[in-house]
Amino acid sequence: MVLFPVVQAGGRAYEPAPWTRDRSKVQRRINRWRLKRWFDRQAEAFALSKARVKEDDDADWECTDMLGRGAFGMVGQWSKYDSRGNVVDTIAIKQADIDTYREVAADGSPTLPWEALIMRGLAQNGCNNSTELRGLKFYTAESPMKWRYYLEYYKYGSLHSLVESYKDWNRRHPGRPERIPEAFIWQALHGLALAAYHMWTVRFDDIVIPGRDPYVLHLDLKHENVLLGDPRPDRTKMQYPTLKVGDWGMAEYTSRDDPNNSRKYRNYGTIIWMPPEQRDRGRYGSNWRHRVLGTSESPYSIAHVIWQVGANIYGLMTMDLYNEQLDKMVDRCERSEHELRGCGYSPFGPGGYRSSHYSSKLTKLVEDCLRLDPHLRPSPSELGQRASDGMQPYTDRYLRTGKLDVLRLNMN
Repeated sequence: MVLFPVVQAGGRAYEPAPWTRDRSKVQRRINRWRLKRWFDRQAEAFALSKARVKEDDDADWECTDMLGRGAFGMVGQWSKYDSRGNVVDTIAIKQADIDTYREVAADGSPTLPWEALIMRGLAQNGCNNSTELRGLKFYTAESPMKWRYYLEYYKYGSLHSLVESYKDWNRRHPGRPERIPEAFIWQALHGLALAAYHMWTVRFDDIVIPGRDPYVLHLDLKHENVLLGDPRPDRTKMQYPTLKVGDWGMAEYTSRDDPNNSRKYRNYGTIIWMPPEQRDRGRYGSNWRHRVLGTSESPYSIAHVIWQVGANIYGLMTMDLYNEQLDKMVDRCERSEHELRGCGYSPFGPGGYRSSHYSSKLTKLVEDCLRLDPHLRPSPSELGQRASDGMQPYTDRYLRTGKLDVLRLNMN
């Protein structure tokens, strides 16, 4: 079952929108865009170069924000307006070149991109914590050929923008600093645990991977790539935004017996967010007496995902935008093998993770996710159960009182 339409477009992806022929309209829109904090010349060129997404008699789409640009393409926020100028829909559009290594069949014909296949597979597997793909368009006239992804837009931003919002509040109110509520952090941890569980259990029947028990590695799971969707409609759940893991451009469907794992994946991702087994091209801990991380050839297991889940939650608890605290901590640990063995390979040392803001139950679970020895991290099912248990008292309180601790969102 295909959950999204795939359209082959005969035109060019960078065909100018019809409204760009009206220079007065172009200037009005540019003047409006320049008032936005995100505006730059690159964003202007992006907005003016894009074709209309859909030809309607009574509606028009335009790029209203540049959400990001990376190794796997650029993403823009597009809003749909009716004839009276009212916004009737908003989506995110990502555009990327075809990956000639992964997205071309033996006969040279293009295949569906892994990013789309993984999002579809997770949705079919019942995962509610992955970004939703509405449609996919393939541009054959471009060189290289391009994919355009039509994605659900999440107005509450990302974990990165959430941390930014709190840091900005605390800068403006030094006498009243705030932390991200523990109730939300438990829900976020539970959402990421569910995503990890589905990455561990999803199966693609028509894809053959060497070995048994395949799984999905995201490989770039960081604050910028975890979005905040609408709260769940189920009123028996806390009405905080739902976490949505996005940007699956580097994700791989693999197994421990896959010869590409980890040889092919060593450089995937963002260095400062990499688990210890991926650091220094797999050479982290290579001088240890006990090689618990294996060798540089050892495959990454689902414990790779668990580490990055822990890193994302730790960043919320410390309000660290770029994972710098944990990164430095892990670097220092490499020189302390004997001490690490004595404390169960915890990067926090013999005393463990202690916080004056959050419960010991939460810090212990995050610490377990971040153990340097991958074999000591919880499985996705254990993580999900422990996160559910930790979240339950806060859910019970919400159902009893109808109140939630305020979450300071940076609304897009």
